[in-house]
Amino acid sequence: MSNEVSTTLAGRNEEAGKNYPMVVEKVTLLGAIITYIFTFQYIFGQFDTEWIGAVFIFTVYPFTLFFIIDMIGRLIQKMHNDA
Repeated sequence: MSNEVSTTLAGRNEEAGKNYPMVVEKVTLLGAIITYIFTFQYIFGQFDTEWIGAVFIFTVYPFTLFFIIDMIGRLIQKMHNDA
């Protein structure tokens, strides 16, 4: 083994920070999955034609939920890093 100090490609020395609260992100992901399951029929019934409802419920709606949890995760990370 060598005695060299590990640095980044830019030559910076980085310190280890606090642990990120992954439990909160896992809970929000589980909440989004549960929300999707319980609101599936309601959202599907909001459209006049079946194929538009199917396209929305299988594409747009999950991406919207995952976008929301990603924004919540980024907000948590921002608050965690500022503290």
